[in-house]
Amino acid sequence: MSPIIINNPLDLPWQTNVFDALMLSIFVSAVVNAVVQFRRGVRMYAFVLVSAFVYGVVLELAGMATLNMYVQGKFVVMLNFPVVPLFAGTTAMPLYVTLFYPVIFSIGFKIVEALGITSRLKAAATGGLFMIALDAPYIIEGNLRHIVWWTWRSDFVMFQYWLGWPLVDMAWESLWGAAFYYLMLGARPHVDGLPEHGWSTGRAFAFHAPARALGVLAIGVLLLAPLCIWTFVVGPQWPFMALLVVALLIVAVSALRVAQPSSRRLDRVLLCWLAAYVASFAAMIVANLVQEGHLTLYIAVQTLGLLGMTVFATFPLWTPRPAAATASGKSTAPPDSERTLTQT
Repeated sequence: MSPIIINNPLDLPWQTNVFDALMLSIFVSAVVNAVVQFRRGVRMYAFVLVSAFVYGVVLELAGMATLNMYVQGKFVVMLNFPVVPLFAGTTAMPLYVTLFYPVIFSIGFKIVEALGITSRLKAAATGGLFMIALDAPYIIEGNLRHIVWWTWRSDFVMFQYWLGWPLVDMAWESLWGAAFYYLMLGARPHVDGLPEHGWSTGRAFAFHAPARALGVLAIGVLLLAPLCIWTFVVGPQWPFMALLVVALLIVAVSALRVAQPSSRRLDRVLLCWLAAYVASFAAMIVANLVQEGHLTLYIAVQTLGLLGMTVFATFPLWTPRPAAATASGKSTAPPDSERTLTQT
């Protein structure tokens, strides 16, 4: 059997092809941006890319080899992992999955960076909330039966659904996302900080990036444990998830009230990524509206996800400026290169 399966894009829903193109284009752009910044002496974006890639590949392969929670749908390029004995009986993986985590964490890291939250813990938690907004249009779209980017396993004990969205997936995306940002922000002073505290390029990318990716997996398991215990002891997951989302909202709002973005200008690269993401899913949402014939709750939640992403991205534009900055016409926040975000 071939290790790669190629499907005819004309046999696939247009939404599938658009999403494939979206992931590939943002990934290529993120790599180019990381290389350009690296040559300018800023290594952090490349560090995030490498860490996210390792995290995603290990997570997906480990999940396939153990839990096997879903069957992937058809995309143009599929990696045929079932030909490998360890993954026999599992599912072929769309190529986009290997690009997905570098894409979403590149977007998320730039968002967290631009918000100007000086507390590392609060910045990470706010990033976790952003991940829910980013995930909403994607995770709901992928489970629609006229789209079928995947099919969830019906007998998996941890799956309880809201609009076709497993609540454990929402918890995972927010908590593990927060853990990723926390470790990335902690690494930044060593990657792009003062030379006496810095890591060499080889040490940073060969050791620390993979180590922090694996650290997210280890911390993530611990963070998800309370929901697992709750599920087996209490049962319904929605009260737990409601409390989690409210807690993240409280942390984010309190952090953003005192945040000091280093610039009121929006990052042009980030704007391009968000514009592509929002436009792609907006087109899908319109198609869903036509398909349903009326506004449904799942369409409303998809739309709210895109609106939430937009609010986070434009925060530096509409946040009140400190009085001192207003008087002088300049921001009092330190530039990104000097901000350590090590407070907790």
